[in-house]
Amino acid sequence: MARRRQPPLIDPTNLPAERPGRAGGVRDLNRRDNLRRLCDAGLVLFLAEGITTVTIEQIVVEAGMAKGSFYRYVADKTELVAQIIAPVASEVTGALDRCERALRDAAPRAIATIYLTLATELAAILANHAPRVLLYLQEARAPAGGARRAIHALADELTTRTIALTRIARANGLIRDVDPRVSALTVLGAVDALLFAQLRGRGVPIREVPAVTSELVSIVLRGIRA
Repeated sequence: MARRRQPPLIDPTNLPAERPGRAGGVRDLNRRDNLRRLCDAGLVLFLAEGITTVTIEQIVVEAGMAKGSFYRYVADKTELVAQIIAPVASEVTGALDRCERALRDAAPRAIATIYLTLATELAAILANHAPRVLLYLQEARAPAGGARRAIHALADELTTRTIALTRIARANGLIRDVDPRVSALTVLGAVDALLFAQLRGRGVPIREVPAVTSELVSIVLRGIRA
């Protein structure tokens, strides 16, 4: 029985440099569709079995493609994971950039609004990319290296940027003189635990995540506000 095609989970953002035919043409669209199929298949299998366990053979079978086709679109499993995580990494970085710019020019009374805006933007990323966010949360807990390279790069970026945001807020007198590493890692740990439980079906319903996130931000700010 032929495999029923599922709606795509992934919209590839970093296509290989060599692209047959003109951009937007039939061959280019076919290439995008095939890469999307590989990303969809990889995401489903990685969530079910973990990145390390899944083989390229499993991915191409799930995608309904020949094994040789895999290497026409990605070099290896590491690059496939990077393709899957790229949209989340890009949107999270954008949200952090906007938060940093706002903090540099903020008055103390505006800090709650700035952090709540960041929380709202991150909640929207969760809603739009829930399977990819779950993969990140699942694999960021595993040892670094190998095909998880892009996931751990995002985890490192989140840690570094969150600490930097706390330092900016402290330097501008928006929060009291707390250790940025402690406060930032406390927030990241709490948010990760909340999201992982929710996405695994053991936490608060997804419709309540924005309200819970806002309350978490309020709790943190009550502890560190100047």
